[in-house]
Parts: sequence; structure tokens; C-alpha cells
Amino acid sequence: MKKLFVLLQLLPLITAAQYASPRFEHDTLFTSGGYKIYKGQVLQLGNGSSDAGYFRFVKFHTNMARNDTYTLQGSSILVKDLRQFKLSSSGNHTIRITGTATRKDKSTLEADVIMTFDKAIYGEFGLAPELVVPDEYRKSPAAPVNEEPVKQPAKEEVKKTAAPEELNKQPVPEDLKKRLVADEIKKLFDLYKAGALTKEEYEKQKKKLLEQ
Repeated sequence: MKKLFVLLQLLPLITAAQYASPRFEHDTLFTSGGYKIYKGQVLQLGNGSSDAGYFRFVKFHTNMARNDTYTLQGSSILVKDLRQFKLSSSGNHTIRITGTATRKDKSTLEADVIMTFDKAIYGEFGLAPELVVPDEYRKSPAAPVNEEPVKQPAKEEVKKTAAPEELNKQPVPEDLKKRLVADEIKKLFDLYKAGALTKEEYEKQKKKLLEQ
């Protein structure tokens, strides 16, 4: 009886741990937020979050020889097959989905897409999600769960610890600035390689960083 009680106490922790990272089991994808994608399911796409309505996190597979993902805006996809599940240390987890897409004008398309599913669900860079799911599945995996609110220091403490104005005005050392820019460019490159940015977007943002 005591063992059963302990097991029941641990059950919420075990359940939460199951969704610490996405997994693919028995032809079903479990996203980081616990949302399931499986054969026979109908996925609802929103709008592409990139320029001109292109999707950042839903890309046509190279077999389709096309990249006009903006044509999928507001469409639904009847899932026929799931495969090529891949995890990424940067959070760009992907799955290949084939199925029938029904577009807003009621036309259909046999679609073969690569979806960066977690980021398609919760969005990134403050942009709207590209895959529409219930709100309870839209929490970003990177967001802290049940975290205690940060206690704000009293005004007196802020005054004591605030840096002198002349220190705030000091320029950033050149070598530190170069390292920070290099780090940002690497992050952009990782997003580009993962398909979250187009080459044009990558080059444009890289140029801005280099001109700072």
C-alpha cells in the first residue's frame, strides 16, 4: 500500500517528464508540449510567418521541386504518413509528413512537407504560430514551468546597486563586440541550415549585424 502511495505521488512528475522532449512512437509524434500527430489526423495550418506569407517551419520536401509554401496558408492537411523524425540540439525538431492538403479555395494538393513541429506550434521571434493547435499545447519548450515569480528589489536596493552613469556610457570593447556579433551570426546560420530562414533573410540579417 505504501509503495502504491509513493507511485501515485510520483505519477505527475513521470507524466511531465514524458513530454520533456518530443518522441515518435507507434506512428505517432508527441511534441514537446504533448500534442499528438498521427495518421488520419487533420492538421490545420495558419499563415506563413515569413515574408510574403512563406512558412518558416513548414517546407515542401525536395521531391516536390517547389517552395511556394504560401499557397498552404489556411489549409488543412489529412495526414497519410509520418517518417524521418529528427531531434535537434537547437530545438529544430522535424518530421516528414505526407498527406492531402485542402486549401482555402477548396483545391487539393498531395503534399510532402518537412515540419519543424515545435516551432510551428508555439511560433518564434514573437511571430504567430504556423500550426494551429489548442492553447494548452502551445507552451514553448524553452519556457520555464511553474517558476516562482522573480522578486523585484526595493527602490533603495536598486539605487545602491545601479551602475554609475559614467560606467553605463563606456563603449563595449571591440573584441567583445566582435564575439557577440559572431555568436549572433552563428545562431542565424543554424536557423538557415534548419530551414527556418531563407538564404535572403539570413544574408540580410547577417549584413545588419556586420554593419553595427
